[in-house]
Amino acid sequence: PKKITGTRFATILGLNPWSTAFEVWAEITKTYQKPFESTIYTEAGKTIEPKQAQYMVDAYGMDNLVTPTDVFGENYFNKTFGDFFKEQKILGGMWDYLLYEDGKPDTVLEMKTTKRVEDWGNDVPEYYALQAALYAYLLGVDKVIMVASFLSPKDYEHPEDFQPSVKNTVTVEFKVSERYPDFAKKVAYVESWWETHVDGGISPDFDEKKDAE
Repeated sequence: PKKITGTRFATILGLNPWSTAFEVWAEITKTYQKPFESTIYTEAGKTIEPKQAQYMVDAYGMDNLVTPTDVFGENYFNKTFGDFFKEQKILGGMWDYLLYEDGKPDTVLEMKTTKRVEDWGNDVPEYYALQAALYAYLLGVDKVIMVASFLSPKDYEHPEDFQPSVKNTVTVEFKVSERYPDFAKKVAYVESWWETHVDGGISPDFDEKKDAE
């Protein structure tokens, strides 16, 4: 089966408005998965993410920023098959960037691009925060920095021209221990969910509307 990544983690907890636990179960068990289609949104994210990293280096002096290539080498996706946590049985995924202190990870940076400014009005969307928190938890670190750039329609047409700045990019920092003092309980719930629905082979509840496809 496929592993529980950050986005699947939040979905199983019922905190992702764009997906359901049944859909995640179908993906994990390879029963069914929507085919991946490159869109203007995925292409923009891929193009702008390195710019966001450089922005953090330039604006915040993060010279100790570490990329997946630094850790796993060139063509890291092919080497890791999209999972940076081989030692974990059911939890996994890919972090975007790390800050290192004294030769080891200290902070997880999660990069996002979006046109939905309203989703970030009060706080980081929960399903994004949980994604970064899971990777921090698996790495044994407490600090997370969310970096979100807000794009206009023309930015999606020409993402190569986009330049992150204080006008279009925000950073939100939190500690996993403070935001989620019960994070270990969330992990335990997800592990129990796996035992029931993946090992046990019985799907979560099916919603005729949300899970129609």
